[in-house]
Amino acid sequence: MSEVDNFPLDSDYDLTTEQIHNFQHDGHLLVRGVVSPKEIAIYKPALVETVDRYDREQQAMEKTVSGQSQGWQFVENLYQLDLVAQRFVLARRFGKIAADLLGVDTVRLFRDQSYFKKPGGGNTPWHQDGYFMPLDTTQIVTMWIALSEVSPEMAPMTFASGSHKQGYIGASMPLDESMDEFEQSIIKSGFQLKNYGAMAAGDASFHSGWTLHSSRKNTSDRTREALVIVFYADGARVTMPPVPANALPQEQFAAVIRQRNLSTCLPGLKPGDLAETSMNPIVYRRTLTSEF
Repeated sequence: MSEVDNFPLDSDYDLTTEQIHNFQHDGHLLVRGVVSPKEIAIYKPALVETVDRYDREQQAMEKTVSGQSQGWQFVENLYQLDLVAQRFVLARRFGKIAADLLGVDTVRLFRDQSYFKKPGGGNTPWHQDGYFMPLDTTQIVTMWIALSEVSPEMAPMTFASGSHKQGYIGASMPLDESMDEFEQSIIKSGFQLKNYGAMAAGDASFHSGWTLHSSRKNTSDRTREALVIVFYADGARVTMPPVPANALPQEQFAAVIRQRNLSTCLPGLKPGDLAETSMNPIVYRRTLTSEF
């Protein structure tokens, strides 16, 4: 029996009614201590080793868009590459938090991905995750968990509160000028921006698939080690909206990534199919005796 077997991450992390309300109102939430220091110490070495091992071999989604040489380490679907990573990504604890925030009984995995931003690592442009996903549901939540301490200089994410209620709003390019301009436009539209600042290892933010968010350059001298896990409500179907001929460059990029996600995260499916493949295991299902 390995040490991981003694820390299966299957215990509940119970959210308060206020936390669930705040998430549904704002579209984002910071949850402290989702994973304990001991649990991080057990799982992190295998997660980091897997990222290092596969980084050069796997071209991940954002490398197609920005970050090809900007100090990023993106590795997609670690859960398929390492058994310890699989135990972490498919943890019942995480799935239950996702289901509670969405107010649903069952959630599936869409994908996981490392978000390691090295010193000097470039901007993550303003975007909405749901726009990149070929799913017909808004019931999508992204978990962003810090594997090591994150300081304000290490580019924690900024969210536009309430933007998840407005549908597709738009996106910026990763250049500072584009991000600044887009940021000012959403502030003028009435959205308040929220950055949670410093995070301890094991803290996690959760945001709706349609919440606008971004991250700036890592100006520290340490790598920001974070892992993203995306969940969606069971019962969603595949959809591939058409791309207008006059689409902006960032929207054309999004269409390319949406098609790639269909191939890699929902392989073999076509529009109208239930979003269920071997790549999308159920991570949490509420039993009839469970209390919401």
